Amino acid sequence: MKRLAFVILLLIPQLALSQTSVSGNQSGLWTSAGSPYLVMGELVIPPGQVLTIEPGVEVNFQGHFKFYVYGNLQALGSDGENILFTTDNQSIGWGGIRISSSAISNLSFCRIEYGKTVGDYPDIHGGALALFGSDAVVSNCVFADNDATGNNGGMGGAVYANGTGSASGPLTRFIDCRFIGNHCYGEGGAIKFTGDMNSEISGCEFIANDCGYGGGAISCYGVEGTRIVNCLFADNYTMYGNGGALNTLGFSNTLYMVNCTLSGNSAVTGEGGAINLAYASAYFVNNIIYSNSGMYSDDLNLDWGGNAEVYYSNLVMPAGATGSDNINVDPEFVDAVNLDFHLQEGSDCINAGTAYFALGENVLVDLSPDQYVGSAPDMGAFEYTPVTGVSTGSLTTCSMYQNYPNPFALTTSISYNLESDSFVRIKVYDVQGKEIRTIVNGHRAAGGRSVVWDGLNNSGQRVGTGTYFARMQAGSDVSSIRMLLTR
Repeated sequence: MKRLAFVILLLIPQLALSQTSVSGNQSGLWTSAGSPYLVMGELVIPPGQVLTIEPGVEVNFQGHFKFYVYGNLQALGSDGENILFTTDNQSIGWGGIRISSSAISNLSFCRIEYGKTVGDYPDIHGGALALFGSDAVVSNCVFADNDATGNNGGMGGAVYANGTGSASGPLTRFIDCRFIGNHCYGEGGAIKFTGDMNSEISGCEFIANDCGYGGGAISCYGVEGTRIVNCLFADNYTMYGNGGALNTLGFSNTLYMVNCTLSGNSAVTGEGGAINLAYASAYFVNNIIYSNSGMYSDDLNLDWGGNAEVYYSNLVMPAGATGSDNINVDPEFVDAVNLDFHLQEGSDCINAGTAYFALGENVLVDLSPDQYVGSAPDMGAFEYTPVTGVSTGSLTTCSMYQNYPNPFALTTSISYNLESDSFVRIKVYDVQGKEIRTIVNGHRAAGGRSVVWDGLNNSGQRVGTGTYFARMQAGSDVSSIRMLLTR
């Protein structure tokens, strides 16, 4: 026993060394073995230097410190081993990642949360990430609960980008990211673009972001060639400005929106429940813009100098907009209340889009048949996929309820009720009908209960993002629900 106690005492200093305190100039490699990295002061990547952060690293700011990047940041997480930028003091927050460099930084599979701006310009902008004449490729990242209200003037609750991009093509990209619950005092609850060129946002979700003065999710000022593709905008709002999800202002904006879904957004006291276009030329193809509210106009509003061409989309066409092949119907979402904006079977938005669309030499849509289901692409961000290998029967002795949360990133709970004792089997399938996971397989007593799916398959591996189905069989009764996994 004494020998065991001695060994434990020897291990205690080693356990304490499993965290690393950092401040000042940084370069080289941050490893998961050294995590968590406790930030004790301002961080700086000097010009010409590179800092690479491994998957699974936690960067925890012990005070309101900023992370300045004058060199190159490569924060490269992986699916299942995200990099976390956070703080334990959420009320104070931390100063965000602030990039001023000619090198293109990369952030993948990161979660960036509780960034909060303070001070004067430019520190008041960009709660989580600020790009000053700099570019970054950001993929599979989550921006949550970031705030830009510094000095009652902050913009870009999660991201502020000024002067990014190039006339020759896109440099700054946001790919398969989620922006959830970010806030700013001024414009752009999630993202504020100013004077940017050819920025791309694809496969992203903007949920419950808000701002005071325009663009609950995104605000654009003097941008050129911004592309927003396959994105969801839901439950974003602006309190005193225009554009519950997207607002443009300034001068000579040009932007393109393709295969996006915008629903449940609001301009509480302004115009354009979903989108407000001022001094902008915007082009829309294959979109669903439905059930967004504004005090003076819903869905899409054309403000001063605003022009819109709309094709193959579902919306109420605003006065002055042009285009063709549009409809105005209930898109029949699966469960908009629980943020499942897939289409139900029979929706008029299914097969109602176009596989190819170009404005002169500017190709906006070019899809091959293997990239969609049916005779044509659907409108909106989510392609309808019939369930294969998952049947649904009438329920007489059991009930299965929609999982919560849905969509979900890590785990979700599935509740069900049995009227009598039964042998219960609940399995998870992908959209092709392939079995992914058995989560219940045995006798269960009558009554209500729930089970958690952790996003793993039967081999204990994390599955990819996408749509999955839970199928329950109890006796002769069968039921299924649709679940959306995001990271």
